[in-house]
Amino acid sequence: MKHVVIQSISSIILYVLMAFLFSSFLSDVSTIIETDRFEIEFNLLPLLLLVGFFIIWTIYSFKTRPNQNLSFGQWSVRMTEFSEVDEREQIITAKATKAAYVSFGITVPLLMASFMFYPLFENALPAYPIYALASTLIISTLVYMTTWIRAYTH
Repeated sequence: MKHVVIQSISSIILYVLMAFLFSSFLSDVSTIIETDRFEIEFNLLPLLLLVGFFIIWTIYSFKTRPNQNLSFGQWSVRMTEFSEVDEREQIITAKATKAAYVSFGITVPLLMASFMFYPLFENALPAYPIYALASTLIISTLVYMTTWIRAYTH
């Protein structure tokens, strides 16, 4: 259970850092478009945070992987949150995946509806689409994690 919680929280942190990186890039690009000159400015803080977190997360995940026989190449293409050591965990993972899929199916249409009003607050929140997309991933991951924990403890 601990492995699923850590991987889920790490995924959420990764989504937040990626949204921060892309929104930072969006604000830099809009500044460049408003001026008549061609210049590129980029805030390195979000990129450095993302790369640093990714390196730490990858090392931790590889060192604590359940199947120590897998090479880095085999391990790196698998979803490590899907813990299926025995039949019980396979059933729990199936329930959690279904709950996450349902939450995604509810969240996406609601956020799509909010885009109808986006022109009204576009100047106040220019990066809203980026954060809306990240929030769908975050909500689905939270639902997966909480469903997995609840099913595992019962």
